[in-house]
Amino acid sequence: MTSVPRATSCNWVVNALKALGSATPQEVYRWIKENEAVPLSELSGLTLDGENLFEKNVRWARLTLFQKGVVSDREGHGVWTLA
Repeated sequence: MTSVPRATSCNWVVNALKALGSATPQEVYRWIKENEAVPLSELSGLTLDGENLFEKNVRWARLTLFQKGVVSDREGHGVWTLA
């Protein structure tokens, strides 16, 4: 199991939300896949419990950004936006 650095995933999330505004996780995943140089190993990789590595790392990046006050939940549950 390989993965990109957390800082890279955080940058992808910020870039996606700058482009999309408020977005669901699926919309963020799609934007990143279409607009960032995501390694194939990241896209096709699985965690030890069978979860998609890319999506898991993007969610962790979102949590990191939320804790730093960069991403907000003001739009409601399941919607990501920049603070």
